[in-house]
Amino acid sequence: MKRTPLYQTHVSAHAKLVDFAGWEMPIQYSGVVDEYQTVRTAAGLFDVSHMGRLTVEGRDAVAFLQLVTTTNPDPLAVGSAQYSMVCNPAGGIKDDIFIYRLAVTRFLVCVNASNREKIFSWFCAKAPQGDVRLEDESSYLAQIALQGPRSPEILKAVCPDAAGRLKPRQCLETSILGAQGVVSRTGYTGEIGYELYLPASSAAAAWEALMKAGAASGIKPCGLGARDLLRLEVGYLLYGNDMDEQTTPLEASAAFAVDFAKGDFIGRPALVEQKEKGPAKRLVGFELVEKGVPRHGMSVVADGKDIGVVTSGNLSPRLQKGIGLASVQSKFAEPGTRIQVDIRGRAQEATVVKPPFYKRK
Repeated sequence: MKRTPLYQTHVSAHAKLVDFAGWEMPIQYSGVVDEYQTVRTAAGLFDVSHMGRLTVEGRDAVAFLQLVTTTNPDPLAVGSAQYSMVCNPAGGIKDDIFIYRLAVTRFLVCVNASNREKIFSWFCAKAPQGDVRLEDESSYLAQIALQGPRSPEILKAVCPDAAGRLKPRQCLETSILGAQGVVSRTGYTGEIGYELYLPASSAAAAWEALMKAGAASGIKPCGLGARDLLRLEVGYLLYGNDMDEQTTPLEASAAFAVDFAKGDFIGRPALVEQKEKGPAKRLVGFELVEKGVPRHGMSVVADGKDIGVVTSGNLSPRLQKGIGLASVQSKFAEPGTRIQVDIRGRAQEATVVKPPFYKRK
């Protein structure tokens, strides 16, 4: 298995390590729920260096991203970021990504760990003959996420420029403990938070500095288990669970990430056709009416017939009820619709709701 630059840090902190997309990653330290509560009330620190980090640079960088992504990067201001998707010609989602505009002709693209090689190869194959330079920076850059309501004060001790000026979905190239990097006001938890992109050689020192700066604020290291629970409560999608290449953005209820007005892009004709006809299936949120824990892969039933499948599910510590996302036939996608989830052979009542399940005040 591959290891991030922070592997030894996790071992020293007695993290429980698991195989995640071919990476030896911490699933938990003090416990999933304890780490979840820490992020909701104080601050948590995540190693997300397994993610892919690609750079797109050149005079034709905007035109290239217009072609291979579903959103419009042209009006994106320098120092801003946007969520987007990469589709195949049939409209299926190859990956969901974040695009950071670092300069007029230079972008940083964050992709999922399991899709890094696939997306980089796809980008290289689709690059035009013009001035576009692509590079996979994943081995050279580490990525750390600082998340939670106390994160601004913690970041201020390590990177005061970024802590004092960044608004949601903004980014800044700046010095992080003497090393040049990027700090963004983004995250996967629904809380105030930041992501730090910095040289791999500086990752351990930055992690230690953030832990030290956040000691009085109650900061804790957090694993992928808490991260998954946090993202589910705010309805953020997980590639490979809630979507894949057989799922379109419209079927994933992510039409907000598709700009049909920007002009042509890979997958647009298929998505236009699906938009006109209406998708046959939709991703919905649901809450269990009675006690139970829904899990990925469980069947969803209505009127005694299978109508879909749970794509993500868990017990929400905040709501104290089972919540989840499910891909169902579109006629059952309206909020308030009653459905059932087959949990170990027992059909348990649930109600379709519109995510997020939790929203920060």
